[in-house]
Amino acid sequence: MNHLFYLLSDPMLIVEWDESRWSIVDVNQAFAAFSGFKKSDLMLLDPSTIISTDETTLSFDEAVHQLADEQALSPLLECKLVTKSSTPADIRLSCRKLQLEDRIVYVIICKDLREAKWIDEYILHHKIMVSAVVNERYNIMSFKHYYAPVQQPSSSYLNKSIFELVPDHERSKLKRVLEYAKNNRTAESVDFHLKLGDRCYIADAVVQPFYNGNRTLKNFVVILTSLHMNNQDEDPSYKLRMLMLSKNISVTSLAQSTLISLTTISKIRNGKIKKPQRLTAELIAGELGVRPEMIWSSYKR
Repeated sequence: MNHLFYLLSDPMLIVEWDESRWSIVDVNQAFAAFSGFKKSDLMLLDPSTIISTDETTLSFDEAVHQLADEQALSPLLECKLVTKSSTPADIRLSCRKLQLEDRIVYVIICKDLREAKWIDEYILHHKIMVSAVVNERYNIMSFKHYYAPVQQPSSSYLNKSIFELVPDHERSKLKRVLEYAKNNRTAESVDFHLKLGDRCYIADAVVQPFYNGNRTLKNFVVILTSLHMNNQDEDPSYKLRMLMLSKNISVTSLAQSTLISLTTISKIRNGKIKKPQRLTAELIAGELGVRPEMIWSSYKR
């Protein structure tokens, strides 16, 4: 088998039908770690005993053939992987049919969905600024911003250590929290200083660890629930955006309620107008339930 199969980070297994049953021909290291079973034990199993397709209404046999069908409308399927030491893990399957000499085998690729589903569930009940997946070496594997003032594209943060975004004096604090979450298998809250682009913030965060089936750490999900400018001259446009977000007020609704033009509201919100006229500032602040000086520190009554 191609050595690339063993090196790929996605959990993969190779299965075949031998006239009476499905059997596992091979697995890569990523699948063995994810499932928690030794390779030698996996080779003795029927793959349908660890990959559950019950929720799809398809049998394992039907799922494999549907996924391997190049003409199928849906080349992906969500199901469960039964791991050795934890509850079944949500996965997304894809499959490729290969001809090996006189045999037909199927390469099944498993995408772990646990982190993504946890983030989706968290978003249903909380407002968040940023979500990041950080691996066991503390490198950022995914980075997604929602309402945060992130200046660079998300891709610019990938494969960087999360500690590169944290000042030296804060790194040991964040590392202690990550280690505590890892060792106690619990979600933990932490606040720390964070640098995004050329701006420094105080971040409130939640850290959730995830594990492989062999109980080794897989990833952390780090969710930033709030970001506060870490200086006295906080950007008024940022404060305005955060106030509007917290009160669920759109640019359009704010323009309608204050009778200020949509263009003017947009320019103030984007920082193109840094000091609006007195009446404009009072109308906007009043609609948001704050004093004008709470947004524009230079405002004088």
